[in-house]
Amino acid sequence: MTDEVAGGGLLARYILTRRHIRSSNDTVKPEAFMPHPYIDLSVTRHKGITVDQLWSHGRSVAEQQSKTLYGRSDIDSSDVMANKLTVQSDPTPENPNHANILGWSGVKSEQKLVALELAKKASKIIYP
Repeated sequence: MTDEVAGGGLLARYILTRRHIRSSNDTVKPEAFMPHPYIDLSVTRHKGITVDQLWSHGRSVAEQQSKTLYGRSDIDSSDVMANKLTVQSDPTPENPNHANILGWSGVKSEQKLVALELAKKASKIIYP
């Protein structure tokens, strides 16, 4: 069952490529928040879990995709919703806090503009 997530909760976006990190200041690049070519963007809610569990979910995501977990960037769900997107809970057996950011335009240039706004609001990279 999926439910819309109310504003005010932190969301973790796992960083699985170095290209999404600005090494000069450890900020996240907008590309980390691009859903393209998909219609949603996968995140993990912080709600009710420890930092260790949050990182465990990140390692699992990286392993499933045969990638390296470089870190994560956190963003408040209210900042996501301020960009006319929604956050929908989408629990998986491995990650009961999994959610998707939905409501993206199908136009890549419009997605880039929203991703830029999200990256501005997101935390600096948090390393495991």
